[in-house]
Amino acid sequence: MAEFTAELLDRPAVQAACAVALAYLDDATAAAARLEDHSDSEALHDLRVALRRLRVTIRAYPGLHESVPKKQRRRLRKLARVTNSARDAEVQIAWFRDRSVRFTPAQRAALASLRARLRARRRRELARTQLKLQRWFGKLERRLRRRLAAVQSDAGAHEPPFRAVAAATLVQHAGELSARLGEASPSAAPRELHATRIAAKRLRYLLEPVAPGLPDGKALLERLKTLQDLFGGLTDAHELEVALKDGAEAAAVVASALRVEVTDLFTKLKDEWSKAGPDLEREIETAAQRLRPAVKPPRSFQRPARRRRRDVTA
Repeated sequence: MAEFTAELLDRPAVQAACAVALAYLDDATAAAARLEDHSDSEALHDLRVALRRLRVTIRAYPGLHESVPKKQRRRLRKLARVTNSARDAEVQIAWFRDRSVRFTPAQRAALASLRARLRARRRRELARTQLKLQRWFGKLERRLRRRLAAVQSDAGAHEPPFRAVAAATLVQHAGELSARLGEASPSAAPRELHATRIAAKRLRYLLEPVAPGLPDGKALLERLKTLQDLFGGLTDAHELEVALKDGAEAAAVVASALRVEVTDLFTKLKDEWSKAGPDLEREIETAAQRLRPAVKPPRSFQRPARRRRRDVTA
């Protein structure tokens, strides 16, 4: 996984943003190569995360977004979406595995056919995903790497430091997340809850490269990760409900467990995160203030003392 240091903050903005994007592209390349190892259960997840981080970085920073052709950005988005079905199946299989002890032997027997279908779907989707990645990723990776390297080399030292641009970007995305959190409720549509989760991810991904330059950066990342996981649980529950439509016999067994989980998640959202939006905005604003370059006060103007005329007498 890409690692960054506080030194990044004082580099010219476009150069630093390109360095971040190239690091994420390296992560994606390494994860894509691991897909061929079917025993590597984290390869697909790592690829998805690297692609999301890369897309968020390209999208967020001025000078970088305009420099990457729209066609490459569109293909990058399409590539990320190719992995959705396989990852959904992985998450659902893990859901049953982690909760197996909650079901009786009779219930587990009723769920066996559904779990088998999910495993078959995962194998099928992984094969399809790997085939498309082999066709698309290599060419896109090479073109995108050349473009990012060219933008990085053309960027000049006259640009503002990365810390200034990153600070403004964080404040903007914190405001967007806060607005979405204010509308999150049990009556919200699944797509709105998913959008809130994505907003939390974007803010977290933008914070990661600059966190080493913040005294509370790690704690803030953990807070965003916890919020992201909470909304992830809600999104995963909705996706599992959709999958249950293909397994009517098992639906009743799982539906009650899902209802309890969703109720608990919304209770946690209300009790522990009711003020999350404004709180996070304040925390991000504080972090942004620490990131912004210090402004030197103007030097006070003092009229130079008049020199006394020498008395010239004959």
